[in-house]
Amino acid sequence: MGKASAKASSPKRPMGAWAGAIALFVLAFAIRYVGISWSLPNETHYYSYHPDEWLVLLASYFVMNPYAGDWLPGFYNYGTLPMTLWSAWLHWLSAFGVITPLPENPTPLQLAQLRADLLLWARVLTALLGAGTAVVVARTLALVAGERAGLFAGLALALAPAFVVHSRFQTVDVPTTFFVALTFYQSVALWNAPNRWRTLLWGAFWAGCAAGSKYNAGLAILALWVSWGLLTRRDAGGWYGMLGGILASAGVALLTFLLACPGSWADSEKFWRDFRYEVRHVKQGHGEIFTDTGLGWVYHLYPNLTTGFTLTGLVLGLMGWFWAGRRERALWGIALASLAYYLLIGSAEVRFMRYTFPLFPTLAIGLGLWVSEAAGKLQRAGRWLIPVVLMVQAVYTTDYTLCMVRPDARDQAVEWIRENISERSVIAFPTVPWFYTPPLFPETGELFWEERLKAMQAFEGRYRLVSLAPPEWSAENLRLHQPDYVLISEFEARDVARIGRPDYRAFMQALQQDYVLLETFSNGPALVGNRNSLPHDMLYICPEVMLWGRKTVVEDELNTGGAP
Repeated sequence: MGKASAKASSPKRPMGAWAGAIALFVLAFAIRYVGISWSLPNETHYYSYHPDEWLVLLASYFVMNPYAGDWLPGFYNYGTLPMTLWSAWLHWLSAFGVITPLPENPTPLQLAQLRADLLLWARVLTALLGAGTAVVVARTLALVAGERAGLFAGLALALAPAFVVHSRFQTVDVPTTFFVALTFYQSVALWNAPNRWRTLLWGAFWAGCAAGSKYNAGLAILALWVSWGLLTRRDAGGWYGMLGGILASAGVALLTFLLACPGSWADSEKFWRDFRYEVRHVKQGHGEIFTDTGLGWVYHLYPNLTTGFTLTGLVLGLMGWFWAGRRERALWGIALASLAYYLLIGSAEVRFMRYTFPLFPTLAIGLGLWVSEAAGKLQRAGRWLIPVVLMVQAVYTTDYTLCMVRPDARDQAVEWIRENISERSVIAFPTVPWFYTPPLFPETGELFWEERLKAMQAFEGRYRLVSLAPPEWSAENLRLHQPDYVLISEFEARDVARIGRPDYRAFMQALQQDYVLLETFSNGPALVGNRNSLPHDMLYICPEVMLWGRKTVVEDELNTGGAP
């Protein structure tokens, strides 16, 4: 790898490298653009099926406007920088007429159409940042292992299944990973930089941006500090130069964070309230979702990383680091920063798969290192493994993408119900309807459960809708209301069933006594053998929905021929 490193350290980038970077970016963006219109608001559901998008859109467009001096989103569970970028992007598009403004006194449907337009363009920006992350990763590894290894690493990230899926959402995780990758790039560029201080401080700027997107992503600055320490420990300045660089970069990162999250000083009471809430949240857990799931460090390996980056990618990526990464001192900072981040998120009780995204650049670099070594050491017959790795990534990404372009299970359920169930039938939900609920009324995505209940009760549609909650999973309310049908989403049932929550078991016992399972609506990925191993935040695009019917009602429907 020494020869490749020397070649890669040349200050002039060959035209082939530029062409490769552009081609990689175009390919990565094209992959992300397919399925980008998944679950956009329409006349059936006024909000997307992603639970976080409406809150982020509300803050970034309806509250913030950098051009008017409105920089504060009003909530700070995570950093403000991605919302600032979306706000600047969406208001700029609105100013040029790309996004149609609302008329006076808009109808709910017109508001939903505006949300759809805004979400689509916000997702485009996320997809651009996701594609950009692949290019940054490719250029990072190319600095030490050559163009071929770098391109492979970039392709691995461009095709990483979960990263592709989440690049189609207006959420903060992909932008955060983009800034982490830029920080890692600067930590490697330090080794051949003509001006180390400038490179160090640029890296600190990107680390501040990472922290300004998600607070714990600021750990990426450790990559810079490790590289700086290794490079300066034998310089004339010795420890003073090392300490000076660390302090200066910390100052730049802090200043960048304060600018990226102005609420930390301009809205400090709300900022610290939300920050403390988020700290408590990750310590206490997220309802039943991660209850009894073992050690967080193991859970992030399986199912999170094995799903999000594929088992093949995870294993070979780690092999690349053990095989070749330990010899490349320029990469040691990335390894240490990633290890620190992994240890931090593994110690928390909230273990969403998307929290592992800042580890994806490191795993992609590991895959590139593995390819660089394997190309020279594997026999000719064994080199077929190299393209197979990317093929595995591509197949899984295609599988999940198909989930985003086929009819969603929630939409399937609504269509089936309208075709087969008589008007004025009573349809009940075991929990308060939300994004996971088939939209038999259009406000299922409202932020607050009280508002969703109020909207459901006020809605005048074909069916009488009843929430059996609160409390959730009430067998008593099921017997009291005796609805004709009960709709249950996999989101509601999976984890309470897994841990055997008593109220859920009592509810299901009562349900099975008087009801029969009529239909199960699904749009799941074909390659996932055990749906229970699918991470919670991959279920957004493919939850199952189960429709139960009261036995006496089902018999009557069959005798009368179903819906009129």
